[in-house]
Amino acid sequence: MSIKFRLLLSYAGMIIIPIIIILLLNSMFIIFGDNEQEDMEIIFNPMRIVGKYIVKQTEINRALNIEILNNKEKLIDPTYTKKYDEKLEKYYAGIIVRKNNKIIHVSQILRNDALIATLPDFNEPFEIKEFYKSHRDGYILNMQNDFYLEDGSEISLFVGTDIKQTKKEFDEARNRMTLIVISILILTTFTLTFFIYKGIHKSIKKLEYAANEMKKGNLDYEIKKHLNDEMGDLSFILEEMRVRLKDSLEVQRKYEENRKNLISNISHDLKTPIMSIKGYIEGIKDGIADTPEKMDKYINTIYEKSRHMEGLIDELFLFSKLDLQKVSFDFQHMDLIEFLKYSVEDLSFDLEKIEGKINLTYEEEKIFVKADLQKLKRVVLNIVGNSVKYKGDFPLTIDIFVKKEGVRIIVEIKDNGKGISKEHIPYIFDRFYRGDSSRNTSVGGSGLGLAICKQIIEKHGGNMWVESIKNKGTSIFFSLKSFKGGSQK
Repeated sequence: MSIKFRLLLSYAGMIIIPIIIILLLNSMFIIFGDNEQEDMEIIFNPMRIVGKYIVKQTEINRALNIEILNNKEKLIDPTYTKKYDEKLEKYYAGIIVRKNNKIIHVSQILRNDALIATLPDFNEPFEIKEFYKSHRDGYILNMQNDFYLEDGSEISLFVGTDIKQTKKEFDEARNRMTLIVISILILTTFTLTFFIYKGIHKSIKKLEYAANEMKKGNLDYEIKKHLNDEMGDLSFILEEMRVRLKDSLEVQRKYEENRKNLISNISHDLKTPIMSIKGYIEGIKDGIADTPEKMDKYINTIYEKSRHMEGLIDELFLFSKLDLQKVSFDFQHMDLIEFLKYSVEDLSFDLEKIEGKINLTYEEEKIFVKADLQKLKRVVLNIVGNSVKYKGDFPLTIDIFVKKEGVRIIVEIKDNGKGISKEHIPYIFDRFYRGDSSRNTSVGGSGLGLAICKQIIEKHGGNMWVESIKNKGTSIFFSLKSFKGGSQK
């Protein structure tokens, strides 16, 4: 659930939950209430005060009228009128009894000179509304009952209400209701806010801790996605960033290590031919090459060492350009079988000098690929050259197999040379790797040949791998994308 949706639910809850609570409380008091039922109902609905008092006063008035009809003489009995005073005072009402224009009884709550002075005359009709307008001090007459006693005396019975007291109780009930509603709102808001804050705060603390761990350099601390919201998405993004940063630092570390190894390897591989050239030149200067035969030998050796250095520098320069992606490729549609036929024909002459041979086997007469001819030629020459350097005691045989696998063309160049130890196979495409800790130069080469091949093949969108058995031979594979009729499949 997203944070936005949770906040919307909490806002809705702040409105709906208090209403439900108030309704439930009101219902509970209606169902389970006893003597305090009416009071509790008034708390939640102050308007019930007016209704409650009107109903009660009406009941009392009805009972009073019935008793008066049966015995009018009771009105002049103080004990009788006092009984009704006690009943009516609960509802801020009282009675006034007038006999022959003389007040003989007034309830305590109605003792007001202005009210008494404006009481309607005997048998004088009046309207409650008009009477109330004329008494802004807050009194209202609910009933006037005029009749005669047995002795002919005129008796007027008035039932009145102190509106000020009723209004005061209404205001108190309204204030209590407002306070309860506000309290429920505050409690609901605090509770919902607390739970939402707790979830968000917990997520933020976890992300803060993870960020501090990353700041300290601890990139092994895994950030787990624990919620399906914006914080969960943020934790997922931070985890991706951590992984990428860790990988980036690992790559940087490897590059730094490779850079140091590169400097060391270049120094080593250049120093050996330079020292050899220097030694032969010193021999010439010292007159050691005192015959034409020795002079030719020294000069030829210097020339070969110079060529070796030139080849090393060329391969190093090419590899650096490939690594920096500064080598341009001239991709053309070409017949791979035709290309390999010419390559095998050229290589056959050189292999014959060492009693070696090279064969080409293919399944289809024509297989089209999109490749850089010169770069692909360098790949084949480097692989075959590697086979020549590491040939075994038997005459060297190189077999080239071409087969099609869907849209891929697999080229295998297999020899019967010394092979590669299992522990060295994962590293043979690394720069300067020769599988020889002493790095002797008895077989020559720069150690960059296969690394350059892999870079070239990858630029063609292919891949390169090796299979080898020690003292049995090595197979180096590379793949290319096939084309048909000059267009990609």
